[in-house]
Amino acid sequence: MLKRATAILTLIASPLLIGNLYAQTVTTVKAINALPQAQIDQLMGLGTALTGNDVSSGTCTGLLYDNTLCGQSVQFTAVVMTDPLSSGLASANNGVPGRIHVFVRDVTADTDGPEGHGIQVVDGSGLGFDSLVKGDVIEIVGSVGHFGTTLQIAPSSFTVVGSRDPASDAIFNPIVVTSSDVNQDMGPDGAIQVNWANLPNIRGNFVQMQNATLLTRTVAPGGRPDYNVTSDGGTTSVSGYDTSLRYRNDRAGSYPATFNVRSSDFTPPAPGAKVNIQGFLTINGGTSSDPFSLGVPNGMVVAINPFDDADIQITETPPAISGVSRPSGVPGNAPIDITADVEIDVTRTLASAVIKYFTTSDATVMEVASSSQAGNTHTFQIPAVTDGDFVTFWVVAEDNTGAVSQSGQASTRALYGGITSIAHIQQTADNTQGSSPFDGVTTDMNLNATVQYSVPETGQVILQDDASGAAWSGIVVRGQTETGTLNAGDVVNVTNALIQESFGLTRIRDITFTVVSTGGSTIAPVSVTTSVLADRDLAEGFEGVVVEIDDPVVTSTNADAPSGPFGELLISSDGTGANAIRVDDASSAVSYTGGDPGTVYSVGQRLDFVRGYVNYSFSNFKLEPATFDDIGQVINVANEEDGLPIEFTLHQNYPNPFNPSTQIQFDAAETGHVNLEVFDMLGRKVATLIGGVVSAGQHSVSFDASGLTSGLYVYRLSSGSSVASRKMLLLR
Repeated sequence: MLKRATAILTLIASPLLIGNLYAQTVTTVKAINALPQAQIDQLMGLGTALTGNDVSSGTCTGLLYDNTLCGQSVQFTAVVMTDPLSSGLASANNGVPGRIHVFVRDVTADTDGPEGHGIQVVDGSGLGFDSLVKGDVIEIVGSVGHFGTTLQIAPSSFTVVGSRDPASDAIFNPIVVTSSDVNQDMGPDGAIQVNWANLPNIRGNFVQMQNATLLTRTVAPGGRPDYNVTSDGGTTSVSGYDTSLRYRNDRAGSYPATFNVRSSDFTPPAPGAKVNIQGFLTINGGTSSDPFSLGVPNGMVVAINPFDDADIQITETPPAISGVSRPSGVPGNAPIDITADVEIDVTRTLASAVIKYFTTSDATVMEVASSSQAGNTHTFQIPAVTDGDFVTFWVVAEDNTGAVSQSGQASTRALYGGITSIAHIQQTADNTQGSSPFDGVTTDMNLNATVQYSVPETGQVILQDDASGAAWSGIVVRGQTETGTLNAGDVVNVTNALIQESFGLTRIRDITFTVVSTGGSTIAPVSVTTSVLADRDLAEGFEGVVVEIDDPVVTSTNADAPSGPFGELLISSDGTGANAIRVDDASSAVSYTGGDPGTVYSVGQRLDFVRGYVNYSFSNFKLEPATFDDIGQVINVANEEDGLPIEFTLHQNYPNPFNPSTQIQFDAAETGHVNLEVFDMLGRKVATLIGGVVSAGQHSVSFDASGLTSGLYVYRLSSGSSVASRKMLLLR
């Protein structure tokens, strides 16, 4: 229920504020949102080459915020468009929300029109914004700033100067838009990006999309819902975001009773449903705005924030498909049972429900009708498939009006002998980024694996079971005190575990294991370049594998800049930001002084190596070193006087893994006879790349492995008594 405002004037009792109270720039929200046309043209022109630094490279810098008002203290008058007691973006501590988010519209919209006049006000100082009600007219003094890519006002004071009726006043009317007005089409595969030309008029503003179609939704009980809507059949789309408590499912019990917390979960309408949706537009960045990874680059899209229950109105309901199950165990040589719930609008009837599927060995899409039904729950039976085959499946339902819905794709894998390798758990159906085919399954298995890392403080153990360090051969074990007794080099046999996908990381927990041997050696890290880990599909195969990056360049000493002082290095094999990956400091044995690795490393330094296991968290693949022993010394590769190498050095090939060609670089400190040869793992020479005199300096040689099979190879450089070798991986 709305309540009357009790605060007529709220100020921070600060001498600095009082001294500057009359030094504010009196302006309008439209002036705050404005962008120079030259910057809009540049954003549009960059297209798919756009980077996050182009958009926002620091406080009030970048193409979104480089205007005269960002960072300034301003004053304007606006009407409150959302109920502050529905603000749910910040957690509540001791019954007090960390921040109150309120959307407002400048009263100048009465004569100027609503375009450009919406903005978000974020009160993190307890000024009393929770005392306001929708319709209050307030004079706001505050600083123009941003959180990441979201433009907002940090208020220092507000005064209630009137009120307006949300039920009848035209200032509360939404701007009618389409999904392409908000996010523009960027080419194949549903790729989209902010429609920069329209952004100044719509960001922070109240809009409505009419007769839009739900494309995709994902929601777990108690979890945050993800969904996106389209006006043009999926060419462009806009995702929903849950700033409002009316659309969040994870705030029950933590928020004060006076706030508008839901008593039951919000479930987005079914894919295929027609809706009228209204809300406030923001660029939150990353998966917040882009949960389905459609943005180019990822996250550079606008999301819609509905606030009231009436902000999503369903106008047409196709069959609703939910609860599509995976098998409860590992399928063997038997039919595979899948269940799904199919709900039909009470005015319609179900015409058909089928499961469609294809397998690794047969890409033909086949379908099987529902074999049994209990209420809304249908059971489908996929015939037994070949041993080792992945089965990718989805459910399709049609009602008597011809409306069709289909679920998202899922996969499982038939293993007649059960799980006997980590790759059986880790490998995805298409060898790209995705979930384990056994996500959520507790099952028997027979895994012999080496403990690569044991970090009791984080409860993490890293297991690996392929001596060559091959893709898909590593996994993280978490959440079990018994594993704290394990040490690197121990060999264990795991006989049962829960397989779990957690925020994009495949892990096992609640494991039953025995120690086979202790005190052994760990598996040597496999050498890769950072370009492998910067490619999400390639990196997925090395999740949980211990890898080594040789000769990387430090490209950043604060990977979280400008959003936070959390430190952590970025390193790159080729020195470019595009191929940079994060070196995490989760282990206390890798702790940068004062949280600032700049006191340890500097941008531009080249390190001998960095090794660690590949982890995934907060939407990033990253390296997790155990100690500083996993980070090599800073190396100097040139004589400052003449620019020539001062030592004989063989660098890691790039790219690595490769297919079919790669570059091998080496440094010669003086002119002399050099041999550069390639051998297979049996010691047989497969290529001689150099056999003769080379001059002092840096050299690069191309190696084409078109005639060779996949696997590890060794390349060796020799000159006089100096010999160096490295490994490289050919992946076809």
